[in-house]
Amino acid sequence: MRSFVRIAAITLASAVLGACVHETKLLVGGDAHDLRKRAPGTAESSPSHPPILVIALDGVDRELLYDMIRAGELPAFSALLGPHAYFDRTIMSTLPSSTMAAWATTFTGVTPAHHGIAGNEFFIREDRRFAAPAPATFNDHAPVLQIYTDQYLNKLCLAPSVYDRMRADDPNVLVWVAMQQIYSGADKFLLTKPTILIDAFEAFVDETVSKVATQSESRSAYEKLDKQVVDVVVGALDDKLVPDVLTVYLSGTDLYAHVAKEGPDAARRAYLRDIVDGSIGTLTGKLRARGALANRWVVVTSDHGHTEVMHDGDHAMTTNIDHGPPAVLVKTGFRVRPFKLDVSKTDDFQSVIAFEGAMAFVYLADRSTCDHEKVACDWTKPPRYEEDVLAVAEAYSKNNEDGALVPALRGKLDMVLTRRPRAWAEDDLPFEVYVGHGAAMPIDTYLASHPHPTYAELATRLHDLAVGPHGERAGDVLLIAHNGDRATPAERYYFAEPYHSWHGSPSHKDSDIPLIVSHPPTSEPDIQAFVEHALGEHPRQQRITDLLLDIRHRH
Repeated sequence: MRSFVRIAAITLASAVLGACVHETKLLVGGDAHDLRKRAPGTAESSPSHPPILVIALDGVDRELLYDMIRAGELPAFSALLGPHAYFDRTIMSTLPSSTMAAWATTFTGVTPAHHGIAGNEFFIREDRRFAAPAPATFNDHAPVLQIYTDQYLNKLCLAPSVYDRMRADDPNVLVWVAMQQIYSGADKFLLTKPTILIDAFEAFVDETVSKVATQSESRSAYEKLDKQVVDVVVGALDDKLVPDVLTVYLSGTDLYAHVAKEGPDAARRAYLRDIVDGSIGTLTGKLRARGALANRWVVVTSDHGHTEVMHDGDHAMTTNIDHGPPAVLVKTGFRVRPFKLDVSKTDDFQSVIAFEGAMAFVYLADRSTCDHEKVACDWTKPPRYEEDVLAVAEAYSKNNEDGALVPALRGKLDMVLTRRPRAWAEDDLPFEVYVGHGAAMPIDTYLASHPHPTYAELATRLHDLAVGPHGERAGDVLLIAHNGDRATPAERYYFAEPYHSWHGSPSHKDSDIPLIVSHPPTSEPDIQAFVEHALGEHPRQQRITDLLLDIRHRH
């Protein structure tokens, strides 16, 4: 999860507490904010349909969470779920297995190629605009704040949310969302206080940049963040109405995993046990006191897992123009877009890179529209296949073998993927594996002769990412680092500044997510049958929306 990382704490503090009140109108107030007014005389809620509680945990894989619950390490979770909960073992995240793409998929019910949130950052060709709800290639607080102040991610998302869809069926449904980035269609949006957010940002900067904060100080900031989220929800539950649908999002597990020196598994176990479980207990107690759990469906899920990596400049492939992935583009003759949110309309860049942890998207212009410097490219045109796309694919592929262009990148890529480009308004073709000398082959064909046992359904999940009306947002060349295919941290690489853990790969460790469903009056076998029907033959993250809609349709 990247919505709270790589943010400069000083600039964030000044933005939150400074003069730009119109940009931070939600954040400055903290607490609960009404997003929707009901017409006089209309029903205040919809109690005739089953109520739902969604617990959205960031950065928690299935094996970790299930093991802890089964071992009795999370007693509050167990109390909330009851004795008849169903633990699904089939559902997988989208690709890349990263926060923004994953949660947009979870809460819209469609794939990234359809909702348009291709990753934590991505390029929108037709607008010539870089979107970065969770910046990874640069530091800028603005888009992060705008998620909470101006519905930044909601506006980038090109599909209705699950709450919009619920409301289309049931106009009276009462929906509250706490801190989750997708909240279009909700009645109430619940936020932490700005000082709590700033403390979390400062702790991250101290831990990863200035090295001032201790591990306990760092974790304490994330603890305050998550506890404050629950406190705000508990306070709002003093209102006379309890929401029909309540989503509570806790991000600290992921935030701490990225920076924890003890590694992501030990860090997340301790954080879940010491911090999250107590917060769940507080929330459960309040709901129970309000009589709001006896018939409420509980759905617990996450967005992705975590993979331990080395915290050094050799394993982190950064935006360094001389030694990082951009250097390959420069030495192949492409001008690279500057690494910041906004650039001039006349900037003459011919290529764009977006980082997604274990993956990176590379976008290319038709260089014939901007062959000379100081001539802006026409990004509404697709790149030429041979002159632009294959030139870049060959450069990355060959450099991975011999390091002739950029020695520091030799041997760090697992795959270079590409495809024939189409106009941005058309449905896009699937990616294929580039095998050198202008040739590519279908992913399944390649995997048949180059097995990747740790990868989970790579071809179909890349299809979800890249084939559809907005599939071009995944780029023209896609790079997959040696990461989820490697057994030890010393063998893994990633696209980011140095961290202790990352995700985004097609591996089971990054991709196998939890889905726990409980309902006090319903037996586990009946819940299982219901969930399996909702998830269908291909249990993907987008089917969680189908599950939530099916719950609301029950009588």
